[in-house]
Amino acid sequence: MPVAGLSHVAGYIPAERPSLSELREALEISEAELRVLIQSHGLCRIAVENKLRVHEMIGVAVDLLFEGRAELAGEIGLILCTSTFPAFVPYLFDPFAGMQRKWGMERAEVRFVSQLNCASLDFLFRLARLWTERRGSGVLVLAADKMGLPRSRYLQDSTVSADAAAAAVVTKTAACNRIVGSAVQSNASVYNSMQASPEEYAWFQNTFTVGLVKALRDVLQQAGVTAERLRYVFPANVNRGTWQRVADASGVPFERFYFPTMAEIGHAHNADPLLNAEHALRHGMLQPGDLFATLTVGMGSTFGCTLFRH
Repeated sequence: MPVAGLSHVAGYIPAERPSLSELREALEISEAELRVLIQSHGLCRIAVENKLRVHEMIGVAVDLLFEGRAELAGEIGLILCTSTFPAFVPYLFDPFAGMQRKWGMERAEVRFVSQLNCASLDFLFRLARLWTERRGSGVLVLAADKMGLPRSRYLQDSTVSADAAAAAVVTKTAACNRIVGSAVQSNASVYNSMQASPEEYAWFQNTFTVGLVKALRDVLQQAGVTAERLRYVFPANVNRGTWQRVADASGVPFERFYFPTMAEIGHAHNADPLLNAEHALRHGMLQPGDLFATLTVGMGSTFGCTLFRH
C-alpha cells in the first residue's frame, strides 16, 4: 500500500525581526534574563508581524506552497490547521474561505486541532497519514501563530515566541519524505499551562526533556532503526540548551539537530519544524534514503515526533 509522504513545504516569516535587546522593555525581562536568552539559549531576533492577521499569514504561506504547482491544490481533500494560541476572528467569519476559493479547495473538509499546544504539528502529521492512506486524497497541513501582547512572548527561563506561518502537503503520491513512524504522547502534568503554580512549572522545565527523548526513541523503535541512522532532527525552536540535553540523552549527535531559523526568528510554535525542514530541503541537505524527524514539545507535557524517509 502506498505510504503518505510530505510533498512540499513553504513558510511565511515576517520581515520585521527586532533584536531581543530592542524588545527587552516590552518583554519586561531583566538584563540577566536577556543574557541567558542570547548567550545560553541561542536566541537573537524575533519575527514580529504588525499587519497581517493569522489567517492572512497562512494565506501567504499557502500561496508560496502552490505557486507553480496549482495541481497540488486539486488533490486536497482535508485541511488540518493548528495554532497554539486562539486566533480571534469576527463571529461567523470563515478565515479559510478566501484561500479555498482561490485554489479551488471549496470541497475540502477543514479541521482545527490545538489541544497538544506546540506538539500539535506531529499530531497533524499522524492524522494526515491516516487520512491519505484511507481516503486517498491529499492533506494540507497549516500551522501559524501571532502573539497579541508583547509581554506574553516571553516564556520564563525558556524561550521567546515569534509570529510565523507554515504550510505543507501530505499525499500518497509524494516522491519522497515518506512517513515511516510517529509518536504523540501526553502527560498533562501542568494542567493550567502558564497559570500553573511555580512549583508545577519548575517541575515541567526540569523534566520535559525526558518526554522528548522517549518520543524520539519510540519512533525509532517503531521503524527498527538506531539513533545513528538519523540524518537530521528538525525540532521546535525552543532553545539551544534543550536540544543539547536531548542529544546527550538520546544518542543523536547535537550537530544533527538542525534549527537554523531559531536565532533570527525565535520560537514560532508549531511552524518551527516545518520552517527548519524547508530550509534543509531548499539547500539540498538531504540525500535519497536519509531519515529525518520532527520533534516537538508543548506546555502540559505534550510530545510529538514524526519520522520521514527522504
